[in-house]
Amino acid sequence: MKKIYLIFLFLISISPSLYGEEGYAFKELYEIEVELNGTDRDSINEGMKLAFKDLMLGLSSNSEINTYPAIVRAVRESEKYISEYRLSSEEENILAVFSFNGEEVRKLLSDNSLPLWIGIKPKVLLFLPCKSDAFLMIDHQEILVKRQEMCSEIKSTLSKRGSIRNIVFIEPVLDLIDLKYINLYEPRSDQEFLNKISLRYGLKDWMICYIQNEHGIFISEFLCLSPVSDFKKISSSSMVDLLADELSKDFQLNIDPNIRSELKMSVSGVEEYKHLLSVEKIIESNALVDSYSINSISNHTVTYLLSIRGQISDLEKLMNVNPLLLGQPIKKGEADLEYSFKVEK
Repeated sequence: MKKIYLIFLFLISISPSLYGEEGYAFKELYEIEVELNGTDRDSINEGMKLAFKDLMLGLSSNSEINTYPAIVRAVRESEKYISEYRLSSEEENILAVFSFNGEEVRKLLSDNSLPLWIGIKPKVLLFLPCKSDAFLMIDHQEILVKRQEMCSEIKSTLSKRGSIRNIVFIEPVLDLIDLKYINLYEPRSDQEFLNKISLRYGLKDWMICYIQNEHGIFISEFLCLSPVSDFKKISSSSMVDLLADELSKDFQLNIDPNIRSELKMSVSGVEEYKHLLSVEKIIESNALVDSYSINSISNHTVTYLLSIRGQISDLEKLMNVNPLLLGQPIKKGEADLEYSFKVEK
């Protein structure tokens, strides 16, 4: 069985590769790595539950998902959603990678009308003043070293939380243009210069995080602010969760399992038998599809009859984010949904 791995995104500078989707909503396996207290069965079970909670958080993009009764019950039975797991060690740490069955965990969410994230990662400009402050070079060496250490720490903290919450953080490159906007020697309001920088990078949403208070004293809990927090400083983890919850609303599905729909879906570009198998694998892995059958095959186009849970628009949202399918304009009298199959090179 081909394994598809959950990709963890780290804080990076802007890159064209950021704009590709990863077919998150169609993965066969979701792999989650957690640290264990030991190799005994109890420690493995606890790690399994923790990994399952992390997966639910990422797959739903909802901070409250693990408080819902259906998920609380599923966490206690998390082993039944696991295909395999493996243990390893890193220095003195014991690590476990749990592989969860994609179809089963998506079905859990859709069966209980819980939000299912469709795989589009919101992109947020992240600005860390501790990085630009280094250009001033007016502090003592001891303070500079401390700033660098804490700057690396907050970057790592945001990276880990952002990867779980499926946010792509993009940092400004801090070239001469950025520094002109920042204007270190004549500070402006955070809102003013970040609005300008975010426009330069084509991003609507931004956040800024601090390691020092207004008096220049290093703080123990990193604080961030953003338009979504009404420009109030809150903890870095709370800010990431707030951004994820707010920005993912347009990319979530809440399926009503009591609604049933039937439709025709046509897929062109199916030139070989292996293409047909790939298309059917996509259909089978979709959490909404109850059953399907081939209606017709003509000129490299296959038309399917599908019976689904939820509405046709729900299925369309999920199909539209699959990297192997390209949506086609709907012609009157044709299938309800039309796609062309993208052959992998």
